[in-house]
Amino acid sequence: MSSSVSDARSRDMAATARAVLVFMRVPEAGQVKSRLAAGVGVEEAARIYQIMVRRTLGVLSDFKRSRPDVTLFVFFTPADRVEILQKHYPGPWSFLPQVGHHLGERMDRALRQVFALGFQHTVLVGTDLAHPEGAILEDAFHALEKGLTPLGPARDGGFYLVGLHRPCSAPFQFEEWGTDTVYGRTEKSLAASGLQVLKLKEKQDVDRPEDFEPLRDHFFFKEKLSIVIPTVRPPEAVSSFLHRLEPQLWPGDEIVVALSEGITPPRNEEESASIRWIVSRRGRGMQLNAGARAAEGSILLFLHDDSVPPHQFAYHVRKISQDPAVSVGCFQLAFSPSTPALDLIARWANLRAGLFGLPYGDQGLFCRHAVFWEAGGFRNPFLMEDVDFVRQCKKRGRVLKIPESIHTSPHRYFKRGLLRASLQNHCLMLLYFLGMSNRGLYRLYYGRDPQEPDAHRDGMG
Repeated sequence: MSSSVSDARSRDMAATARAVLVFMRVPEAGQVKSRLAAGVGVEEAARIYQIMVRRTLGVLSDFKRSRPDVTLFVFFTPADRVEILQKHYPGPWSFLPQVGHHLGERMDRALRQVFALGFQHTVLVGTDLAHPEGAILEDAFHALEKGLTPLGPARDGGFYLVGLHRPCSAPFQFEEWGTDTVYGRTEKSLAASGLQVLKLKEKQDVDRPEDFEPLRDHFFFKEKLSIVIPTVRPPEAVSSFLHRLEPQLWPGDEIVVALSEGITPPRNEEESASIRWIVSRRGRGMQLNAGARAAEGSILLFLHDDSVPPHQFAYHVRKISQDPAVSVGCFQLAFSPSTPALDLIARWANLRAGLFGLPYGDQGLFCRHAVFWEAGGFRNPFLMEDVDFVRQCKKRGRVLKIPESIHTSPHRYFKRGLLRASLQNHCLMLLYFLGMSNRGLYRLYYGRDPQEPDAHRDGMG
């Protein structure tokens, strides 16, 4: 038994007997979606499949948050790609390799492996659905609780989900898969094994070019994300932070780092294809605007260089940004490392964001590109640029906080003292609402003019 399985079992078995098994291939060109690739090319097929995988895993992370009693396993192939998966697809699941000569044998062995761990209700799904939904998992578990065997038919004659409350190998012994007889064959085999099948809603898989055509202009497949990060630190000081974010980007996403004037960006040969560096006038609001102007994505996520967003952040940002009623979103704030006092500060920040719709920038603000410019961008160059921006966005739609935590460094609180830093933040907020100038706020907070050297080192957040 692998250590990841042991850890998952010891952590979750006391609270649950339910498990979801996800089957996926590592999204590599020429190795996935051969029928789709025949019409759109191997690179495009890999891009489409990667988005399908990331969207499915995002739905699963939502499901896990709503059903913490369910344990998630991702069974993958090929077996030697586990390090890539752990780096690019982190989340609340354990990775396990698929084992077997054909798809049916691999499914059967995976289900038996999870049953052997003590789980009583298991649901196996793929990553091919055009529109994955947590509701289909809820329906499957409700069926299992009634002693039924849920089976989800795909429109091409296969199935997208099967749930079992005991091992049953008969439906998986066939060597031929990918035909229009698979669902009917599986339904008959389950019934012959003494299981009462509940037919779920029919869903569309994406296997051929015509299956993807209705999704071509779908928000998740069309829109790109640009992460804008202003910094006063040199490139080498933020490189590890950037390389932590980069593996979780979706195809076509980018990171735009807005350096303050006087800092030299890396040479071209040192740059990643997904990371771009620009130089801007000094001041967080000005650097954020410069990054937004340079951004090519239709969705903008503004991050501080010491704030690490949660796993699946690109999914969560897309899910919220597709809603035209939402003008700006943010994450739930947490500090890392933290203390009881910092936890209290974070709880107040999250309460403030929920009650008054006024998150700070260290909660990871994001919006559609069009909304950003309609709101006038960041109008304050030095301080309170985040609060002012959110206030402008609120005139154009709702502010929504994602119930996933972004982890921010508490450096500025430790440097200034927790009580002092907290009081300063609230005093500045009050003075901002009373109309004090941005330059005046900056001089009060830092004790120097905004354009003096070594400024902007520990902004409000």
